[in-house]
Amino acid sequence: MQKIVNPLRSSSIIAIGYILICGTYIWFSGAIAAKLSSSIPALQNIELYKGLAYVILTGMILFFILYNLLARIVTQNRELELHKKALIAAQARALTGSFAAGIAHDINNVLGVIDFGIDELQDAAPEDKPMYFDRLNKAFTMIGDLSRRLQKIGKINTSIDMIETSIFDIVRQTVDFASRHKKLKTCKVSLAQHGSNDTCCINPYLIEQMILNLMLNAADATGCSGTIKIVVGTDTNNVQIEIHDNGPGIAPEQRDSIFNAYYTTKVDGTGLGLATVKTCTELHGGTIQIDSSPLGGALFKVVLPLKKTDHPTVN
Repeated sequence: MQKIVNPLRSSSIIAIGYILICGTYIWFSGAIAAKLSSSIPALQNIELYKGLAYVILTGMILFFILYNLLARIVTQNRELELHKKALIAAQARALTGSFAAGIAHDINNVLGVIDFGIDELQDAAPEDKPMYFDRLNKAFTMIGDLSRRLQKIGKINTSIDMIETSIFDIVRQTVDFASRHKKLKTCKVSLAQHGSNDTCCINPYLIEQMILNLMLNAADATGCSGTIKIVVGTDTNNVQIEIHDNGPGIAPEQRDSIFNAYYTTKVDGTGLGLATVKTCTELHGGTIQIDSSPLGGALFKVVLPLKKTDHPTVN
């Protein structure tokens, strides 16, 4: 382990040592010069040579000290730069892993809908089968999009495709789709709209994944048998999406940590669902907050801008 140097103590010792050495040198050399000189001009010459020798000697010592000090600084800077590059590479790998795990989590959510949809299709009447086929087709389309996003991980400046569309239509379709999931099938799910049906510049697939994750989170909170209410509203500048449930709610001390990747309060949770929700919200230039719902449980409120903004890129 490298020993930590105290700058004040070290510089004080060096300064005091230098003063003592110089003082001793001046006193002894002056006494010797006085004994050896036979006249004042001779003493002056001795003092001149003595001064030049002193300057040359101390200059050489100072040169070697500074050279070694600066060489160590350059070496340390190179090592710091190498450590910095290694840290950046490690962070990039960790970020890529988090993105991949988040997408895998979303794929698993969609597979849950497909699994339950296949069971429904087997028991459906012939005239209802086209409806179930449409739902399964939508699920496979979502998995295809998630697969393409997974393939793009690691590529630099991969843009997010945004389209101008009705946010309420996307939420309504997602709620209808998510309701086929086995966790939501036994919940009481409702959807309400307030305000005008304005269009918003969004990535529909990201919004669908965000809503699906929030609904499944609400379902888990209610033991897959509670009440879940989705409310969509607009004002002049923003659209708000609220997800209410009548579960136990989220304690205030947990609200700052619940969106962190891999943080979970569930026994079988991955801690990726809400982290994905936060990422989707931020990629749209929006915000998300947690509050208490009038239903008695948690309220997740997502606020997205209605106007088109410059959206970031992702790896």
